[in-house]
Amino acid sequence: MSAQLKESKRITKDINLVYDFTEKPNLTQLKSAPDRAVVAKLRADLILPNNKILTVDIDFDTTSGYHDNTMMIMDDFGVEMLTTAFATKYGQKYADSITKAWQEKQEPNDPRKPTYILVQKPASDDDLPQVYMVCGNRVHPPKEAPESII
Repeated sequence: MSAQLKESKRITKDINLVYDFTEKPNLTQLKSAPDRAVVAKLRADLILPNNKILTVDIDFDTTSGYHDNTMMIMDDFGVEMLTTAFATKYGQKYADSITKAWQEKQEPNDPRKPTYILVQKPASDDDLPQVYMVCGNRVHPPKEAPESII
């Protein structure tokens, strides 16, 4: 009988982590810090307005050998915290542009508003962070079964 290689940990009533301790080689270009792990990939199950699930793998592996991703924002409170900080550091106009982009569809024909925001740190001290409104610009129909080749 093999040893249990998974462990669940409840952080709070609505955050559960499941650790998979199966040993895997690092096949990414990413390197951890000596005293902190680095997130290479996240898997998210998104509940769509039609009550269907869409699974999205968010891969942070890049050819640069390091990634500049700093935040993932998923709700109005997170946007409020982000824009409060950005208003102080980068100006109210920049913060307001993020709030506006979160509250509206990116294009008039988009089916939904963004599901989450990804923030990357600035390339230099004189630059602004890159902010990406993600997931909301497509209808995700269920996949059709592939045609049989027989």
